[in-house]
Amino acid sequence: MGEAIERLGEFNREHTIYAAEPWTVDSEANVQQDPRSTAPLDGLAYLLDVYTALDVIEVWSEHRDGARPTVAERCAALVYYANHDAYLIPEE
Repeated sequence: MGEAIERLGEFNREHTIYAAEPWTVDSEANVQQDPRSTAPLDGLAYLLDVYTALDVIEVWSEHRDGARPTVAERCAALVYYANHDAYLIPEE
């Protein structure tokens, strides 16, 4: 999943990210064109659409004074959002 997340800006914002569960930075992942489908794709589970993933990463950065997240931090933020439908905000 890390490689796909690292290249996130190269994909169409309407594409969909699928990844093997359990979702980790090392999970197999694929980015596909169909933004409306949450059905599994070749054994990979729906994670998020690219548009939402980019937003999650932007919010992560905003809540950390503009820090640029590592690939592992991006993956953690996306998995958190996918599981909780909420942003990974640092505790004050």
